[in-house]
Amino acid sequence: MLKSPLSLITDHLLPSLRVLEAKKLREQGMSQTKIASLLGVTQPAVKQYLEEDERTYRKKLVSMGIQEKEIDDLLYSLSEILVREDVKEAMSFVTTRSLIFLSGLRFCKFHRNIDKDIPIDCNICASFYRENDESLLYSALGMLQNPLISALIPQVLSNIAFARRGASSCNDVLAIPGRIANVRGIPMAASRPQWGGSRHLSKVIITVMKVCSDVRSVMDIKYDSSVEGAVEKSKLKYSRVGPQDFADDESIADAIKSVFDCSTDVVFHRGGKGLEPVTYVFGKDPLEVAEKVVTIAKFYASN
Repeated sequence: MLKSPLSLITDHLLPSLRVLEAKKLREQGMSQTKIASLLGVTQPAVKQYLEEDERTYRKKLVSMGIQEKEIDDLLYSLSEILVREDVKEAMSFVTTRSLIFLSGLRFCKFHRNIDKDIPIDCNICASFYRENDESLLYSALGMLQNPLISALIPQVLSNIAFARRGASSCNDVLAIPGRIANVRGIPMAASRPQWGGSRHLSKVIITVMKVCSDVRSVMDIKYDSSVEGAVEKSKLKYSRVGPQDFADDESIADAIKSVFDCSTDVVFHRGGKGLEPVTYVFGKDPLEVAEKVVTIAKFYASN
């Protein structure tokens, strides 16, 4: 009898992720007792995790269909959530990411290798996860509540937006009215996400979607030479536009579109008269954008 595809998460993905995450937290100087508390396992289990060969579990995740960079991003983002002891957010992050992988049919080859009875035309996992725009944006905001990111908030403040598929107007784009500001050194949303919450980012992402419809999320952070250096170190693909004096939302969006393709991660807008320079970070969804911003923040802090 076939086992549920969900067993790929419970029996393969999560056990490997626990071992790798325990090792990462240990590298940060955390005690075994603390790691056990954060991961929800016993201290002897953590001791065993730390004795395991990391390469074995990385190879397991790669064989499942997860790329090395995705593994690193997962571990880094999860660590940032766990050190804040936000158990609910950690559970939400792991569950959402796991279901996105499963529903993207990323585990099919691995599943067939361990169960030869799976029908060749099977694609039932595609229906397991129904994208919830609000849930994804809330999870991204949880990841962004990181002191490292506070240094990336520009004078005009930040925002993050997520467009519906086929979005054509501001009301099709979810964002934060009042934007994201530093509150005692932590980036915090000024209000709940709302449809039509940012006219500026709505214009930017809808225009970019005309070039690549799968890129549906964007966040604006500050721009300076150190941010540019951090983006280069993070190996993200970037382009530059501007300066543009007194440019409106449409002009900025058109400039970004002129240098954008589906492999673009970041566009630097060098500002102009009456316009602060800004870095735009793009992704398929808010979690992907947040992961890129966290990576940039890490390199920015090390400069």
